Amino acid sequence: MDSDLCGHDFSRICNFEIMMRENHRGGSAYTRRDFLGEASCAALSGSAALSSILNLSLLGDLAADELPVGDDYRALVCVFLSGGHDSFNMLVPRGSDEHQEYTEIRRGLSLSRDDLLPLSATVEGQQELGLHPELSKTRDAFDSGDLAFVANVGTLQQPVTKENYQLSPQFLPDGLFSHSDQQKQWHTSLPDRSSTSGWLGRLSATLKDLNQPGSFASAISVAGVNLVQTSPGVLPYVIGNEGSKGLVDWNNPNWAIGRSVVSSQLDLEYKNLLQRTFLSRKKDALERNNVFSEAVKSVDLEGVQIGGGSLGDQLKMVFQTIQARADLGVRRQTFFVELGGWDLHSLLLEPHRLLLRQLDDALGDFQKALNAAGLSDQVTTFTASDFGRSLTSNGQGSDHGWGGHQIVVGGAVDGGRIYGEYPDLYEDNPLDVGRGRIIPTTSVDEYFAELACWFGVSRQQLPIVIPNLNRFYDLTQVQQPLGFMNLGY
Repeated sequence: MDSDLCGHDFSRICNFEIMMRENHRGGSAYTRRDFLGEASCAALSGSAALSSILNLSLLGDLAADELPVGDDYRALVCVFLSGGHDSFNMLVPRGSDEHQEYTEIRRGLSLSRDDLLPLSATVEGQQELGLHPELSKTRDAFDSGDLAFVANVGTLQQPVTKENYQLSPQFLPDGLFSHSDQQKQWHTSLPDRSSTSGWLGRLSATLKDLNQPGSFASAISVAGVNLVQTSPGVLPYVIGNEGSKGLVDWNNPNWAIGRSVVSSQLDLEYKNLLQRTFLSRKKDALERNNVFSEAVKSVDLEGVQIGGGSLGDQLKMVFQTIQARADLGVRRQTFFVELGGWDLHSLLLEPHRLLLRQLDDALGDFQKALNAAGLSDQVTTFTASDFGRSLTSNGQGSDHGWGGHQIVVGGAVDGGRIYGEYPDLYEDNPLDVGRGRIIPTTSVDEYFAELACWFGVSRQQLPIVIPNLNRFYDLTQVQQPLGFMNLGY
């Protein structure tokens, strides 16, 4: 909701203040149930400012000393394409026979072979592929070796065949083809169970000792609260394109009444331990918001231009935060950004073209900024999405599918290659479970495990971060899960 306090939310904050004042004056006992109920409504629901502020307060104590930048900094940036990306129109066969099969199954959704941007991949056994014509910066990064594609990735409980799909539904991910279920499974890497922790959250928790004790900036979201960065002891700190949302709202003139109510609480002394603890947290959180705001404000952004609309704005804030890493006391950070609009059941071609242009500009300009700052080897950006889409057309669009292609970009990426298996696209092929919905040949577990290894997780720690990995990858082998990251960086 807006930062303005309106309706019942403002009443709850006022009631909360009244009860606290009564207790301060020796009024009726203020119970734990009262505290939890009113605090959650007033502080967490009623105000974007307090929600962000208290969220930050719960993440840990403020680090006292600045962390030297050094060389041992790494960041993972997750670009979530929400809605289900039709990536078979992003990475397209260019060989004459393969493109003919693609055209026959896609029909009115197909792209002309002459319009595709050819890729320079010369890996033995890989078919000739091209990119959507809007992806010129992506093609350039691929050709320069900073970008790779991972083909046909998706959620899997275990390796699946078409026969398994038809006869053994217990082997399939829960809620297959459902937006909400598949988004959760991409966030958790747990397609066979419900979970309140995401794989990036578990990753941050596993490597928390690499950051300063109490550092609050290990998981940053510029796209709201999310599951992927959450785990016990780790919550994403939610910021906006302009920085700390909590501090922006706190200083918003429209929030003057709410600010006055909260400020009056901060000057009081309370008998109740819960009240004292709660107010102490609020004071600490305001201080941390100031620390975050000052850290990112000191970053010089002259000459940094990142296009791509809203996604570019989010990535510019990510870049600014990365540049403030020393002041924030972090050597390992995860970031979450999001671009919506990919659920194109109708009129696919033109909206998809515009979305790909945004993605291309944002990723290309973000990587250019990292290169100029000497950070390319230390930051890896990767895409994720609910699912791929059906190859067959429903008329003018495509429907929910399964496997899809993903992008990984950064100086540590062994780029210029397509990893995994690019599937056959002819109708009713061995991976087609109907209407051109393709069984993934690479699991999200393998995809994420490769990124986790680069981030610094040991082989022994991998099952903590990716619990189902042993269903797809032998943890005793020396070979990397997929090989697209140079682990020596």
